[in-house]
Amino acid sequence: MFDETNETGAIILVVDDVITNVELMRLQLTRAGYQVLTALNGELALEIIESTLPDLILLDVMMPGMNGFEVCAKLKEDPHTQLIPVVLVTALHEVEDRIKGIEAGADDFISKPFNRVELLTRVKSLLRIRKLYRQLERSYQEIETKNSILTEELRMARHVQQHLLPVKFPKMKKLSYEVAYRPTIEIGGDFYDFISVSDDKMGIFVSDVSGHGVSAAMLTMVVSTMMRSITQEFSKPVEILDKLNQQFGAMVDGELSGTFVTAFSLLIDQSTGRLSYANAGHPNPLLVRGENGELVKLDAEGFPLGLFDTSEYEFKEIDIRPGDKIVLYTDGIFDVVNKDKKFYGLNQFFKLVEEMGHLPAKEMTQAILQRIEEFSEGLSQPDDICLVIVEYLK
Repeated sequence: MFDETNETGAIILVVDDVITNVELMRLQLTRAGYQVLTALNGELALEIIESTLPDLILLDVMMPGMNGFEVCAKLKEDPHTQLIPVVLVTALHEVEDRIKGIEAGADDFISKPFNRVELLTRVKSLLRIRKLYRQLERSYQEIETKNSILTEELRMARHVQQHLLPVKFPKMKKLSYEVAYRPTIEIGGDFYDFISVSDDKMGIFVSDVSGHGVSAAMLTMVVSTMMRSITQEFSKPVEILDKLNQQFGAMVDGELSGTFVTAFSLLIDQSTGRLSYANAGHPNPLLVRGENGELVKLDAEGFPLGLFDTSEYEFKEIDIRPGDKIVLYTDGIFDVVNKDKKFYGLNQFFKLVEEMGHLPAKEMTQAILQRIEEFSEGLSQPDDICLVIVEYLK
């Protein structure tokens, strides 16, 4: 077995039709600690290589039958043998012959009669290169294995996360919904949910865990579980955020200290058009007035979840009218960057919402995403994108 801490122990195949040359090279190489295989012609050499892959081949050029150029070319065409170093041992000194050897794929040349020191030096040098090839192959295989495992883990995590997101929206006579969700990788840190409170009241929750990728997605799963448990008892947005902050803050205290979640919780009463809401450091949603296209920011004070043990969340209410739309989103939608490294920006996003505000919820969502995607020019984005549009029907 080839000892990769040094080159001794490597298997070297010597191919020459002159038995004296074969024995001389075998003797020198054996004394240096190498294992030596021998062949007296090219055909026999290829048969030996099929059963035992050598670490290096010393190949005579002028042989009956297949010459050294032909054997070398055949070895370099085969994926199983193309990385084995081949040294042409030749008495030919013409430049054309060297070029022919290079074209056949030879890695080096030794002139006949060979010098013992030159032989061992070239062999040692090429075996070191061979060792590096093997190390690179192993590293590549390890990376491929890790990527395969990671891909499978991401696939499973995405499967779990997809089951956390609502598949169906609550049916409300006066409300229509549309959602777009675009994670940066297989899974993301954004989350949204719809909470049925009564026949006329429906809650909406949108959140964004700090960071993105696998770790953010795992925390998103925790937040979603906590939120759904809390909404079994509480429906008021302020109460939901307060309880979430307590539970999530207790969980991230310690090693996860500094991890936080922005969140927005609202409650719509379709019978009265009354909308109540509270904000935990999340980008302010927008209310688009159907009668004149006016944009109203649904702003409210409150720190993100997990930053402080106790935090007060401002309670606000506003009346909505038929034709109005509520636009909730995460910061990834305005942090989109293009190839010129320019961000889309919050103000431009507001203008886009205002421009598309006359469209029904579904068409409005599609139009906004299309404009955002055109700006990004197909570039992978640094953050997840979540867009929720709710229309209060006439």
